[in-house]
Amino acid sequence: MKKFINKPNIFKRWGIFLYSILSLVLTIIYIIFNHTFFKVNWTRYDTDGTYRGKVDEILKHGVFWINGNLTAISSPFLIFLLSVGAILSLVIFYLAWHNITTRTWTPILCFIGFLVPLIVHGDGNILKTLIIGYIFIIIGASFSVQALRFS
Repeated sequence: MKKFINKPNIFKRWGIFLYSILSLVLTIIYIIFNHTFFKVNWTRYDTDGTYRGKVDEILKHGVFWINGNLTAISSPFLIFLLSVGAILSLVIFYLAWHNITTRTWTPILCFIGFLVPLIVHGDGNILKTLIIGYIFIIIGASFSVQALRFS
């Protein structure tokens, strides 16, 4: 009976970390199967002005990106994955904040990490934004596991 009672505490401690690893793996698999990679013919780049203009436009955004919009996530799968992570981060923050021994702000770092790719629309490649977001997510989730160990 005591193991069943401690299940919410295990979820509170490890839930966001396990979900962040799962979402990172699923995002990588999605990018592998749905990406655009441009190979540049450097000899033609040096001799053909029109080709040079096209390549310069490609290189401005990077030679590797997700199909579709270059600066924003347009995939329902990635939007769903990141949204669920943001909601999970808020739920774990709420659960941790109500216990005086486990009050921590680290799930908010994960929340920010999940929101960065959804909100930031820059001039660059969306993969850079995903990488920055997942750095915040993994660091926040790792610190959350340590901060919630007394729950």
